Amino acid sequence: MGSTRWRWLVWVGAGISVVGLALFLWGEGLDRANQWAGVLGLFVGLVGLLASVTGGVRGRGGGQSADGAAAGGSVRMVRGVKGDVVIGRTSAAPGPVPDQASTPVTDTAGDGQSARGVRAGGDVELVDGVDGSVRFGEQQP
Repeated sequence: MGSTRWRWLVWVGAGISVVGLALFLWGEGLDRANQWAGVLGLFVGLVGLLASVTGGVRGRGGGQSADGAAAGGSVRMVRGVKGDVVIGRTSAAPGPVPDQASTPVTDTAGDGQSARGVRAGGDVELVDGVDGSVRFGEQQP
């Protein structure tokens, strides 16, 4: 399912839920609606506290970002490698920096690597969590 479609479905579902809750509370009357709102507020507060605590315990894994970078050659971000990293030299001269941003490259695991809006004359590569060696082949003239 596409990302745009998924977001649309979430927004529609949230809207239907809010309208349904409003109709339910309206049907209960003012006194009962006040009691329900207190109980629902308690659970919303507990969920917020739980999300805050788990976010603080887990923390962020030290993200990498090349957002908005402009380079005449390639953009490579490497992290979390347990072993050797071999990056071949580029024998060709770097190209010009494009006027338009290239296609966004974002880490799908969501652990903090992104290269949104990068203008690069070469490749944009994100590497993370490799247990062995990482090699980028040499570019021929």
